[in-house]
Amino acid sequence: MLVKIQEVSKSFGDQIVLANINFYINVKERIGLVGPNGAGKTTLLRCLTGELLPDKGQVVLTSGARVGYLAQGADLPEHQNVWETMLSEFQDLSDLRMQIALLEQEMSNPQVYENPQDLKQVLAAYSSMTTKYEYAGGYSFEARIKAVVGGLGFGEADLQRAIKEFSGGQKTRLALAKMLLREPDLVILDEPTNYLDMKAVEWLESFLTQYPGAVLVVSHDRYFLDQVAERILDLENGQISAYYGNYSRFAEQKALKTASMEKEYAKQQVTIEKTKEFIRRNHAGQNYRQAKSRENRLERMARLEKPHQSRWFSFRLTPLAASADKVLSAKDLAVGYNSEPVISGLNMEILRGERVALLGENGSGKTTLIKCILGILHPLAGNIVLGQRVKTGYFAQEHETLNREATLLDEILKNSPTTLDRARNLLGQFMFSGDEVYKKIGQLSGGERTRLMLAKLCLTGANFLLLDEPTNHLDIKAREVLEEVFLEYPGTILMVSHDRYFLNRLVDRILELEDGTLKEYPGNYDYYRWKKNQSQLPVQKEASKSTTGKKSFAITTDQNQHPGLAQIEQQIEELEANLSKITALMPDQAAPGELESLCSQYAITSMELTRLYEEWSRLIEKET
Repeated sequence: MLVKIQEVSKSFGDQIVLANINFYINVKERIGLVGPNGAGKTTLLRCLTGELLPDKGQVVLTSGARVGYLAQGADLPEHQNVWETMLSEFQDLSDLRMQIALLEQEMSNPQVYENPQDLKQVLAAYSSMTTKYEYAGGYSFEARIKAVVGGLGFGEADLQRAIKEFSGGQKTRLALAKMLLREPDLVILDEPTNYLDMKAVEWLESFLTQYPGAVLVVSHDRYFLDQVAERILDLENGQISAYYGNYSRFAEQKALKTASMEKEYAKQQVTIEKTKEFIRRNHAGQNYRQAKSRENRLERMARLEKPHQSRWFSFRLTPLAASADKVLSAKDLAVGYNSEPVISGLNMEILRGERVALLGENGSGKTTLIKCILGILHPLAGNIVLGQRVKTGYFAQEHETLNREATLLDEILKNSPTTLDRARNLLGQFMFSGDEVYKKIGQLSGGERTRLMLAKLCLTGANFLLLDEPTNHLDIKAREVLEEVFLEYPGTILMVSHDRYFLNRLVDRILELEDGTLKEYPGNYDYYRWKKNQSQLPVQKEASKSTTGKKSFAITTDQNQHPGLAQIEQQIEELEANLSKITALMPDQAAPGELESLCSQYAITSMELTRLYEEWSRLIEKET
């Protein structure tokens, strides 16, 4: 056991955040910590790291164990460049290398190499020091720095840039790289995927699943938790509940547990009411003794606590009218800024009822394209045509369509010819009640602004939604609410999102922007990822000849359902074969510079196989 948390409690004023928390973290265990916004997850992490002292209880850490903590922010030396900052994690090795260099200079000194006794002493020290240097990773730490920094999305040129030149999100990524290079016994991460693109998130997943120490991560990214976590800690109402398995397994177990608790509570309430009724009817009659006995039993009965019902927003999106079959058509489109195209030669169509995701690395032009579709920006070339009766609704990633000086009520009233009561009722649906409606928008948290944006979306009557990162700042339950709303929405959706779990449930087609061009994948995120992995796998000529014409993974009719058993078995066979090919190439046949790529492919393929094995097992259990 690496860490033990015993009876930890923490309050702020009258608010109890943690109430007699107990759990443990084992060596090499990977744990996900989940819970609603404001549940106290960050408070618990700060108690774990010693930044915050609990009011009661204790955190017991194994003697000598090192803890690395990445908070939701970064604290790096602004004057240093990236290379210097990362190198500071290996100061002992740098010092050792300097001592080795001094010994090498000493050995080249005639006064030393011409004196056998002095030379023998220097050689002995040199041998001891180089052995120690090699054992400590001295010949690989610079390569490790480049691999970790590169995996998190930075190029070779970034290594010489000063920390102060980077954005807040980039600094957080650099702080993450620095902490991972430290290789603590326990890595604690607070929302690590917030500032990572999909490629960097997948690299981090691969890194953490192979990490030699323990990992505790707070995240609203369910796909990430599915890939990384072996156990889930659920923090709600000041209490911790532990569940074995990844996020999806936890969600199933918690739903069953909640249903069982609600059933038992309802059953006990019926028993209590029946007993009270019997006591009332027989308190003074011939069954007095029996009534008194039941009254005593009722007093001694251990009352079940009513299962907590969290308050969530709820809403529906209803188009005022149906659009034409062809919602959007773009031909030879070029978009960008200042006559510099980010995307060029783009051709695309979106049909009524489709739910389409637009993917691409940061800076690939996703938001620019959406703004061109909306008419906020003008194309540099080509044209965009919206179909007849198409009415758009827009969710802006940075919430720039909100007036930060306005109150919530003013913002709703200015966007719709509605009454004051209806405006207040709408805000109430999104958990803004009482005097909260008079709050200025600039005072809202990110999650509150997201809810207000969604409330405004309800007023549009749109049949074509353009959504730019709609799940940002929302906790897991809020994202699940949003998924159900969009699944029931009868209109058309084009969305940008980094939430892969969200995409998996919703979309039936993916458009990827890469190097200024558009590539189409007719399926959900799992299908997109599978096809991307297939295209990146090294295939030998002999193997490619034998598989020519072989049918690829079939897309199911309902894109929101998991593939059937036969299709999963086919995918497993193909991925197992690909894993064998990668393994065969790794030891002997990898060309210089290819080994890192092969290792990454091996990790990604292994993770996908593990997921498919689990899905296969679940389907087998359902059939038997």
